[in-house]
Amino acid sequence: MSLQSLPQELLDNVSQFLHPQDLARLLRTCSQCLYPAHRALYRHLSISSASHNLTALVTIVKKPHLARHVKSFSIELDSGATVLRSYYRSLSFALGLMTGLGSLRLAIDPDSSWVLAGVHPASLTRFSSSFPLDHHVTEFLQGTPALIELELDSPHVFHTYPFSSSLQILPNLEQFSGSCEAAEAIVPGRPVHSVQLSTGDVDENVVDQLALSSTNIVILMATSSLPAPRLLRLLSRRMQHLVYLRMMTTYTLNDVPNGDVNFYESVGEALSDLPDLQAFELCGMHWGSLKKHEKDDHEKPVWQAQPLNVSEFSVDESFDTEIYSDLFLGL
Repeated sequence: MSLQSLPQELLDNVSQFLHPQDLARLLRTCSQCLYPAHRALYRHLSISSASHNLTALVTIVKKPHLARHVKSFSIELDSGATVLRSYYRSLSFALGLMTGLGSLRLAIDPDSSWVLAGVHPASLTRFSSSFPLDHHVTEFLQGTPALIELELDSPHVFHTYPFSSSLQILPNLEQFSGSCEAAEAIVPGRPVHSVQLSTGDVDENVVDQLALSSTNIVILMATSSLPAPRLLRLLSRRMQHLVYLRMMTTYTLNDVPNGDVNFYESVGEALSDLPDLQAFELCGMHWGSLKKHEKDDHEKPVWQAQPLNVSEFSVDESFDTEIYSDLFLGL
């Protein structure tokens, strides 16, 4: 049986398992293999200086019909590399052609957010970039109603184009990663349940803004200068449904003596006010959790009064180990 006689769906399935070099050879075999090979070759396109494939973008500019096959696109340019403005213009043009994008990652010069002008991939669900929340990014996000995951690396926020929670944008956003300033602008009013703050100091104001998410925040990773017990009590009042909490602090830990049990006991007591919490990490120290069975069959979480040390930690017979907490297992 010849390749020409095979149905298109079978050629599509076979093409998915071929190496890019083999797909390039398949393109030259027959006209019937052209479209399946193109779909497989350009479906997940990753461009980087290290891969020496920057010319792939030029190919799309010269052959715009290829852009419709791209479902996920990633480009990473070395910070020290000299990239001409004409290449960024080509990138902007190519992005505008990728109307079927589901995932987009742009690790390029943070000052080049203008490449997003006129780009509105309505089916985009994941967007990661090195850009700040400036007016170019804000306008871009208005055209991404399906977005679920958002990452903005730059800590700077420009207020030339305010990002208002009253705007009907990002109605489905679930996960955010970026600066505290950007989180305060984006999270309120949206169904964000996972927040990872890469820069900034989590204080009362930040917690209050994050608590304005339209759903319960269950995952939080951030840095704070507040004392750990005070921060935990604040979170217990504003984010009672936290399941995973990972915090870095610049406040107390360096000054806590090794034998100071009061500090660890206060942390353990504060953790008990978070009834859904399963895993907690503070500056690399893991706290183990137990569940104590009460007479009315309710399970009450009990936290250690010291960081987790698997080799020394013993479990009393009246407790059941929280086996699904990967931090308790030291993983």
